[in-house]
Amino acid sequence: MSDHEQQQPAPRRSKILDALAQAERKVFTRPAPKSAKAQVKFLLTRTKDSAKDLAARLGTSRRTVERYRAGKLTTPQKRLREALVEATESEWQPQVRAQAREQASTSGGMMVHVVAYFGFTASGSSDDGDRPAVISWFGVGGSESRC
Repeated sequence: MSDHEQQQPAPRRSKILDALAQAERKVFTRPAPKSAKAQVKFLLTRTKDSAKDLAARLGTSRRTVERYRAGKLTTPQKRLREALVEATESEWQPQVRAQAREQASTSGGMMVHVVAYFGFTASGSSDDGDRPAVISWFGVGGSESRC
């Protein structure tokens, strides 16, 4: 990791990573499971039917996972719902995701366009307003260029 990446605050970095993950989801050929029962069943196939492992991953109890699998519970609380969506989307269609990454790496890469607002504190009569700046980053393999 470069010095610049280490200095960047985590919340801003996570927003960029979330945007990249959202762009990746657009290449899916089928929609991810929506109901809690379908999400739990899908994730259980990924954990080799281990309710204990899935519960640890989601931050809930094994019994709760089993209740969702059986359909006894249908509406998860907000924290569990977010964990189910994140886990399902991160595991959904790995081959399609790998093909999209391979295509991006062999066809000229991916362009990421970010609008950032940089604020500063000025002394004297200058204002302290935010200044919009458009930053483009283009990366292919190990090379990068900034515009």
